[in-house]
Amino acid sequence: MSRLKETAKGLVRRAGGRGGIGAATVIVVIALLVILNVIVYALGAKYSWYLYTAPHYEHTIGDSSEIFFSDLDRGRELKIRFCMNEEDLEGDSAYRLVLETARQFAAKYDFISVDFINIVVNPDEVSRYKYGAAPELDENGNKIKKNNVTKNSVVFDLGGNDFTVANLPAFFILDSRQYITGYDGERVMSALIHRTMADERPVACFTQGHGETSSELLYNILICAGYAIATADLAKEEIPEGTTLLIVSDPRYDFETGAAGSGIVSEIERLNEFAEAGGTVFAILDPLITDLPHLNAYLEGWGLSRREGTVRDMINSLTPDGYAVSTSFSSSAPGDAIRERIRAFSDADVVLKRAAAIELDAPDGVSAEPVLSVGRTASIWTDGEKTDSDGGYAVAAYARKENGSGVFLVSSVYMTSSDAIRTNGYANADFIYAVLEYSDGARVPLGTTVMLIETQKLEGVTRGTIRLTLAILFAVIPAAVVTVGAVVRIKRKNR
Repeated sequence: MSRLKETAKGLVRRAGGRGGIGAATVIVVIALLVILNVIVYALGAKYSWYLYTAPHYEHTIGDSSEIFFSDLDRGRELKIRFCMNEEDLEGDSAYRLVLETARQFAAKYDFISVDFINIVVNPDEVSRYKYGAAPELDENGNKIKKNNVTKNSVVFDLGGNDFTVANLPAFFILDSRQYITGYDGERVMSALIHRTMADERPVACFTQGHGETSSELLYNILICAGYAIATADLAKEEIPEGTTLLIVSDPRYDFETGAAGSGIVSEIERLNEFAEAGGTVFAILDPLITDLPHLNAYLEGWGLSRREGTVRDMINSLTPDGYAVSTSFSSSAPGDAIRERIRAFSDADVVLKRAAAIELDAPDGVSAEPVLSVGRTASIWTDGEKTDSDGGYAVAAYARKENGSGVFLVSSVYMTSSDAIRTNGYANADFIYAVLEYSDGARVPLGTTVMLIETQKLEGVTRGTIRLTLAILFAVIPAAVVTVGAVVRIKRKNR
């Protein structure tokens, strides 16, 4: 007991020395704060205490619409008409964003205005939107409804039959449970404005009959780029008239080719006829589906050949397995042009997952060039084994003939996945828009931004960057602290 008292007295004497009282006070205050924090945390966890502040989201449109709207006839007024009253819209934390975006477009362009419709008090005012300016009748003499107009509807009205009806949820990104995870209003609204006012709508046709699958997001991108969507089974029918873009999306089975002199127009022949007419083929293929000899031969005729295996890069990968690779734009005519358009709005990279390398060997009359490439640290893996380690492979390429026809090829179905499209962290959506603009002359809403809502996702960080950051945090900084401390201690000791 006496030894304990002597120890306590020694601590008090040392604390009472020069600066000792200040140090002791700091220690006591820190200890009390730690104890208080533990108590509050325990009570909060037990009784579900929380402090809540409703988030107030704001979004400002950029300048991307200036190029997008450059082909429109601005001599007519476009009204953006909300079917929900102004007070309710402004009081809704989510739908208020749509109203603010419309007001920003109206302030930016003098041919756009915003107003409101009371569909309960003035039902006749929305009759044109439901049935059209010249209603069609069914066999019983009843008007055929073309649009379902509710208080959640937004009408883009140019007069007469030139109008488009959308719903407020269409401006948002929803997850599988229909919860809002992001706001994409700038892109959707600019697309609806252009869609309503444009004089022509080219056709984008998806091939069928080969087990094709396609992302809904690719449909949305094409619609926002002003395309009308069609489908065709080339074994049975011609490519629809007005088609400028033919999409081959993740086929599981091969295209047919006919024997010479058979008189049968095969699928490959229809592809060739489409190219001769100046069309563009957009091919998204799965690197694991290689048993497509006729389609592969067609692509080889354009100087585009897929190598067996998938690209892997442990330095520039976004996942631990090395297969989700951050790409760079190739030094080529299409690569430079597409990079320039995207970099005007975004510094994000295009990411591909499990992509195949593409070899380029253009025949006479065709120019075949890389568009996206991977780094020098990349390699090719086949059946779990490394088969090539040269790096720098092309993973997206574009081939073109003098008549303007072309083929764009990417051997990765991840190009249009939700994680890569519905974000500002990656440039996949802008890349597709830029490819459509470059290859097919489409007018596109390139450069609009998505506002993510309450997300903690970290995007665009490669494995190499993560390793470097961890090395700095856990090796470089501690080593620097130890070194400085050692130097200071030695100097004090030798004074």
